[in-house]
Amino acid sequence: MTSPYVDKFRECLQVIGEMADAEQDPRRKAIANNFMRHACLEFSGQTDLVLNPTMTVDDPTYHVKWGPSLSTYEGRVDVRGYYDAAMNVLSTFQDHTCWVNDWGIASYSTFVRFTTGAVLASEGMTVDKPDDTGYAQLWPMAMFWPYDVDAKLLGEDVFMLADPEHREVTPDEEFTQADLDQVCNDLLRPLSDAQIPDAN
Repeated sequence: MTSPYVDKFRECLQVIGEMADAEQDPRRKAIANNFMRHACLEFSGQTDLVLNPTMTVDDPTYHVKWGPSLSTYEGRVDVRGYYDAAMNVLSTFQDHTCWVNDWGIASYSTFVRFTTGAVLASEGMTVDKPDDTGYAQLWPMAMFWPYDVDAKLLGEDVFMLADPEHREVTPDEEFTQADLDQVCNDLLRPLSDAQIPDAN
């Protein structure tokens, strides 16, 4: 039996895959498959492949809003630093809805960060158990991902839409990064699917 957080994560990736499979336009299909491949690689810690020139332009621009502050990351090195910081903790997403169009991807989901009561308390949160007890921190998130004419990612606009909720993680909900890696590897699509056929 797997953690419900892992099950919800798998469902999110399957939503993206179903969107890609249903799309008839070759460029939109490539964009959707790029988006899915990106998610699988990102959540399994394979940032180098995410930022590979076959999937992402040389000078991506990311805008990320956590709480009241908006941060901008420009260029491959700067964006890599963002990923290194963001993926330093166990995280997933769930409850995903997404749309593909000629310009790119729009999506809405819940980002889930896993940490401890002690960390949350140090960040000013009020928790019942401010110790090493595990917590899930849930953020409603909207994202907009533009792509270029070759279906390569131009960047991301990521917005956390409200203050997070936090819930204690029960023993049956616990999981490891290896569990997420397995889901990502199961659903990872080949690079050729993330490219426009006529552009290869």
